[in-house]
Amino acid sequence: MDEFRKLVGIMERLRSEGGCEWDRAQTHATLRQYLLEEAYEVLDAISRKNPDSLCEELGDLLLQVLFHAQISRERGEFDISDVIRSISGKMIRRHPHVFSNATAATPEAVSLQWDHIKKTMENRNPASIIGGVPRTFPSLLRAAKITKKAARAGFDWENSGQVLAKVDEETEELKTAIERGDPDEIEHEFGDLLFALVNLARFLRIHPEIAMSGATRRFEKRFRAMEIIAAESGVSIENADMETLDRLWEKAKRISR
Repeated sequence: MDEFRKLVGIMERLRSEGGCEWDRAQTHATLRQYLLEEAYEVLDAISRKNPDSLCEELGDLLLQVLFHAQISRERGEFDISDVIRSISGKMIRRHPHVFSNATAATPEAVSLQWDHIKKTMENRNPASIIGGVPRTFPSLLRAAKITKKAARAGFDWENSGQVLAKVDEETEELKTAIERGDPDEIEHEFGDLLFALVNLARFLRIHPEIAMSGATRRFEKRFRAMEIIAAESGVSIENADMETLDRLWEKAKRISR
């Protein structure tokens, strides 16, 4: 806790007269991009399974929380103690099976209890069953959240096989749209296919955002390996034909699994 208080003091100093002009100029709005960047850097550290990097990135993310709390403190709205008090109360309130006499024997039961508490005790009951999902979420994450809410209300398939059939159906509709050549229709059907895949991910207990991040990371790793192999072979990737690139790609896949 001494280190935490020290960091709070550092932020207060940075924002005070005689502090850092850049820090003093920041607002909630101007800090949005940094909050997002730091959150994604935490995710990257987790993906790389690097404890040292994760420790550092969590510190950067914590700094963003303190930054926003300090700005609001200066405006007479709340401070970091209010933030901590709020989340502490929320955790106790939403875990009656731990801090009270309620029971929840499975993760699914805990999740249902959590939603019930949000709707009743906290009066967080949006007009729509699928409401309450921020529009600022990344598209795959927002789709996952909305479909999960709809499923909890009973609007869902019975098994993953039915969802796979829906994926096949949307794939065929996309093929038809491509044959017709209408850009708007192609975009529409492509979106429907992605949405169906998000539902399939939910049935398979896969988070689509994390799965996509992993696929992108693997592609990046293999492409970089391909660049190294090409350079060692005296091949220019920009000028190589597709047959050569395919051969280099297969080599890269073998050494970068």
